[in-house]
Amino acid sequence: MVVLVRLIDDTVTVALEANLGRLIKDGLIKSFLSSGDWIETVNRQCDRKQRTTPLSDPRHTAYVSCF
Repeated sequence: MVVLVRLIDDTVTVALEANLGRLIKDGLIKSFLSSGDWIETVNRQCDRKQRTTPLSDPRHTAYVSCF
């Protein structure tokens, strides 16, 4: 099953529910949608992976998923 997740740059995408724990542990997401509510993940700022270059405006993000 897939869930909606909000990444650290505030973009929203889908992720496999089975990978949710690893994504939280790695600091790649800041919240996920569960039963209609966004659940905030608890991560320290230093644990989050930061982008080496800032995103340009307008933001264009592409995700490729394989199921």
